Amino acid sequence: MLTSKHLEDVTGAIVTSQILRFLIAIAELGLMFVVLTLILIASPFAAFVAALGVSFAGLVAAITGRGLPRLRGRVKGMSAFAVAGIFALIASQAHEADQRETRWAELRQADPEAYLAELAPIDQERWLEELSELRPERYAEEVARREAQREAEAEEAARRAEAEAAERREANARAAAAAQRLIAGSDDLDEHRAVFARVAAELVENRTCTEAEFVENDGWVRSTTFETRQVYFMYCGGSTVANRLYLDAATGDVFRGTDGRENPTSAAQDDERLAQCTGQKASEAYVMIQADVRRALVAPSTAEFPSRYGAGTGHAGDCVYQVNGQFDAQNGFGAMLRGTFTGTIRYFPERGSWQTQSLSVN
Repeated sequence: MLTSKHLEDVTGAIVTSQILRFLIAIAELGLMFVVLTLILIASPFAAFVAALGVSFAGLVAAITGRGLPRLRGRVKGMSAFAVAGIFALIASQAHEADQRETRWAELRQADPEAYLAELAPIDQERWLEELSELRPERYAEEVARREAQREAEAEEAARRAEAEAAERREANARAAAAAQRLIAGSDDLDEHRAVFARVAAELVENRTCTEAEFVENDGWVRSTTFETRQVYFMYCGGSTVANRLYLDAATGDVFRGTDGRENPTSAAQDDERLAQCTGQKASEAYVMIQADVRRALVAPSTAEFPSRYGAGTGHAGDCVYQVNGQFDAQNGFGAMLRGTFTGTIRYFPERGSWQTQSLSVN
């Protein structure tokens, strides 16, 4: 009766035997590869025939489990088939290369033109070397042609690069002009022109603000909320305090609302500022917008406005006033006609100025 120790010994012997068989199979495959390599060095055709024979024998062993003494077993046969098959392919290519070289050597002597014509599409570098020996005059012409082609390609590349650079310069100039248009009415423009333009272009590009909003706000407005910093603001997405976008001109930082304030009483200052924008300033708003109405007329100097603004005029919030009114002015034929207008105008208490935001004249 077998004991557990005997079973362990038997199992160990079986595992050891399998490992040895595996190592022997690997060694045999390696030896087969070395032998085929030596045959390949001596004769590619002989190596091709030998590899093909071993591959066939390995295929038979893989299918039937039988075969030559050292190729018995499906796994071993399949391994031999794969290795020998790959080697047969390599040997076949080497044999074809040998045959081609032999034929080219004969053709070089018998018909140099045919030899060069066959060599050209296969190996340009070798063709050029052979051309220099067999046809020196054609070789000189070919070298000159290639040099002229390289110069033409270099000139074309330089032309394309210059055209692309010109396009980039033109695009940059257009972008710069557009950015300058956006900030044309900004406070302290000469001092902060570069940062104003850069940030405005970035805000429009990433769709935080629109070009129309910059035009309506007339650029960046100096903020009195930040007493010791050069901070400017504009309105993006609306006309309330929450829509304010602040720019620190010294650092280029952009932030919303009251973020980054260094003065804790700034909220109170905002309240004080908004307290100056009451409905009582509607009359002043009506008077201040008239200058922009005149600029929209054919004969500005003939315009006459009633002393009272039209219905609907009043404070719309955040120091923005809606203004409706009418006027009498001459048209292009000199006749006095009555027109109407409607628009919005913003009051800036911190500098005591007005700015028209929108205007429609009929």
